[in-house]
Amino acid sequence: MTDVTVPAMPLGRVIGAYLSDARYESLRLLRTPAFSMPILAMPVLFYSFFGIMLAGRSAAGQLANNLFVGWTVYGVMGPGLFGFGILVAVERNQGLLTFKRALPMPAGSYLASKLMMAFIFAVVVMAMLVMIGVTIGHVTLPAMTLLRVAAVMSLGVIPACAVGLFIGSYAPASSAAAFANIVYLGMAFLSGLFFPLSGILAKTRPIWPTYHLSQLARASAGLPSEGSPLTHLAILAAMSAVLTLLAARKLTRRG
Repeated sequence: MTDVTVPAMPLGRVIGAYLSDARYESLRLLRTPAFSMPILAMPVLFYSFFGIMLAGRSAAGQLANNLFVGWTVYGVMGPGLFGFGILVAVERNQGLLTFKRALPMPAGSYLASKLMMAFIFAVVVMAMLVMIGVTIGHVTLPAMTLLRVAAVMSLGVIPACAVGLFIGSYAPASSAAAFANIVYLGMAFLSGLFFPLSGILAKTRPIWPTYHLSQLARASAGLPSEGSPLTHLAILAAMSAVLTLLAARKLTRRG
């Protein structure tokens, strides 16, 4: 019997397949209000209410900049956590991952499309937070600094995607949303994102990705920060790699 050699797909077609999958994934979720509205609207509403209205006139200058940076971290974590945490769990329960393995598509297209979707949502969230911050939030950061913060925070969606993928790989579809919300709020408050912590809570802040992401955001904004940005980057990369490998192992075994 003669072996048949299947020619490799041209690089252009591979890239086109990834971009096409990412485009349709983003459009699908944009047309799903139950997903898109909370992800896009809640950070803006929370920042406007808690970071601007309740803080009142005292939220000016350095305090306004601190509040803005904290809420940017909160805002960019949502698309990754929920885009992976809930959707992967639901699609895994429906057998969609098993079905996609039989399709003639690049192996990494499924996860890459969701990563691109989360990145697009994070960029939109950052744009809205910047607009609110400079118009009514009394943020005094220069334009180039705001662009630097937006760029750093948009890339911060990657560790959020890793956490969400881990949740979506292990949590049942019926409880994935609850797990994602608990982790989302837990990481935000236990990392000292909105107010200083003391005692054991202050010592355990480095175990949360949001702590390292907030320190990167503060450093990029020129605000006082703890530790070296390279150290925070290395820790976030290590956390993302470990969680992604554990999730991939689970999905490979059981789908």
